[in-house]
Amino acid sequence: MNQKFKILFLLNFFLINLVFSKELPTLFEITISSDQYTNTNDGLNKAFNRLIQKLSGSRNKKFLWRIGDAKLKKVDFVTSYSIEIIEDKEYLSVLFNSDLLIPQLRELNIPLIGFNRPVILFLIKLDTGESSPVYIDGSESDYPFAVKIKQILKNISRDRGVYLELPEFDLEDQNLLYQKNILFNPSAHIQEKFYNDAFLSIEMIRIGINQWNINGDLKTPSTIQENEVMNYLQNDVQEFLDNFLEVQELEAGKLGERVIISVEGLNNFKDFQSIESELEKIFAIQSRTFHSFQPNKVDYNAQLFQTKESLIKELRGSTNFLIKKYEADKSQLQLEYLN
Repeated sequence: MNQKFKILFLLNFFLINLVFSKELPTLFEITISSDQYTNTNDGLNKAFNRLIQKLSGSRNKKFLWRIGDAKLKKVDFVTSYSIEIIEDKEYLSVLFNSDLLIPQLRELNIPLIGFNRPVILFLIKLDTGESSPVYIDGSESDYPFAVKIKQILKNISRDRGVYLELPEFDLEDQNLLYQKNILFNPSAHIQEKFYNDAFLSIEMIRIGINQWNINGDLKTPSTIQENEVMNYLQNDVQEFLDNFLEVQELEAGKLGERVIISVEGLNNFKDFQSIESELEKIFAIQSRTFHSFQPNKVDYNAQLFQTKESLIKELRGSTNFLIKKYEADKSQLQLEYLN
């Protein structure tokens, strides 16, 4: 299964100019339900742990151990917290101080992902055997399986800081998806029509009274019981994200790589200011200096925290920058500013 995830990631990595990310304004906010902590202090500590998972893109406990060894007090990074009621359920909502936290995480060499977060698009075909198969979309549904699937995607999306989305089908989509033309490829149609950084096509099929299979980009190794279906789906999505979001750490003692970043498409000084502001949000960049100016172009010498691949992953599908070319031999990355 891991090998399939790596192949999917590489395919998306080399199609970087075809993807679309979104900025996550709530990067430093965590909500945790009341049934998952015992008291406020416990809730604040668990919220911090989830924040590290969200910032690093990794569920690996080694980062929390590193923070523990450094004797950082997690509650010291809390800006504010409150109790909120969401869909009739009580949550602890915690806001963390990024200005205090990020330098500390940098000192501990914990790789970080910035505000631009990927969009993972799902095409899920559900076949219960009781009626014709259906495709689950983003609209309201009373079907129990669809409700559970949407809640799983919503929870993972919130915890990992990514956008897990289902397509919104129009009448044309519905006609195409449910036609009998064997030459029509539903996955290709949906992937091409809707923005995404990664696309997962999944079939969930009941093959017996209590027997199910999950096939497609995520799949079960064998037949599973109905009460296991949601756990398998949740675990497989989490495992996919582990591979998709991972930022490789540098070997001990090594410095981050350097790259020349060329940004084209400037029309005025306001565009330049916007570019400066957007580059400040790229966590992969440690520092940058001006290399050269032209009327519609600016070049930067950039020192990175990690590798050039980590920078490209973070820029992947940025709504403000389009990756035009990466010349590895020259360590030069060409971007176009989308004004």
